[in-house]
Amino acid sequence: MGNSKWQMAGWSLFTVYCLLSPPALAEQGELFGLLERMEQSYARVRDYTAVFHKRERIDGDWQPEEVSFLKFQKPFKVYMRWVSGPPEGREALYVEGANGSQVLVHEGRGFSRFFSFLLDPASWRILQESRYPFTEIGIGRLVERIGRDARRAWAKGELRLVDHGRTSARGRAVRQIEGILPRNPAAGYDSYRMIVKIDEVHGLPIQVSLYNWEDVIVGEYGYSELQLNPGLREIDFDPSNPAYHFPRWRISLSDG
Repeated sequence: MGNSKWQMAGWSLFTVYCLLSPPALAEQGELFGLLERMEQSYARVRDYTAVFHKRERIDGDWQPEEVSFLKFQKPFKVYMRWVSGPPEGREALYVEGANGSQVLVHEGRGFSRFFSFLLDPASWRILQESRYPFTEIGIGRLVERIGRDARRAWAKGELRLVDHGRTSARGRAVRQIEGILPRNPAAGYDSYRMIVKIDEVHGLPIQVSLYNWEDVIVGEYGYSELQLNPGLREIDFDPSNPAYHFPRWRISLSDG
């Protein structure tokens, strides 16, 4: 009789495991599918405008938020104008292949405002204010970074996904997903933990938070007032655009 009770208990546990495991696996697959669909959604984007919100930890210090107006056109053209934060008034323009593939920068204040500066996208001058080179800016690079880490970790069985359900971010309805990767920098991932808020209408990430291997937040990136495929033109990425303020006098800054 005692053995019978243990057998029944064991059978019950086995039954519960069988009933619960497939939905758990299915849920992980569904969440991974949402990450994959971000790539499909971005593939339909030709250009966009947005207000870009960025806050990062640089050299251990949590920096003030930067807010900038951003224009982007594929394959890689970027115009930015900072509207708040330490770089307020700055403009930056990058067109892949133009200006020696350098970033054209104009500061809005001080003596520097009389000049335009040419910088390498990965210049130390850029990296002292940002965790990534200038060429990593934009939703596309964000989707690539998330997709690259998620796909590799999924294939190796190292990715755990948590569904935080539906909520709102930047005034939009979103699905919030948390991705947890190996807590080991030697594994080669960009972060230990990422929280991604995916817009439920267009399927793109409009807010992402990244945490390092000590589980400390190191970056928060958001997009508001996102307008997809507005039909941007060449003049939108031309420093002579009368709405921009790039002086004709240019100084090239080396990393020396």
